[in-house]
Amino acid sequence: MYRKRKNYTFFPLILLGIVLVVTVGLAFLARKIRQDKIANPGEYSTQDQIPRVTVAEANQAAQNGVAVIVDTRAASQFNLQHISGAINIPLDEVEARINELDPDTWYLTYCT
Repeated sequence: MYRKRKNYTFFPLILLGIVLVVTVGLAFLARKIRQDKIANPGEYSTQDQIPRVTVAEANQAAQNGVAVIVDTRAASQFNLQHISGAINIPLDEVEARINELDPDTWYLTYCT
């Protein structure tokens, strides 16, 4: 009795397609979760929990009026060069000047 052997020629391609679809889906999901966390950060107990944004994301948020860039370097360094539109609150003054900041505004800080 002769059994016909099954042809698995397309199996590797189908498997690769499934892996690609799952990978792309997970990448989009991770990006959406990150964007949602940036849009609605909630409260954090440590600085390590604060999501980081890319330069492009920060630039886009500032240009769209969604965020304010805060330069935390010394005033002398700020006066030499800074991001256009940024405000200067030196790191050692943040605690004393915190009342100047609107709690409903998204502030992006940088120090380099």
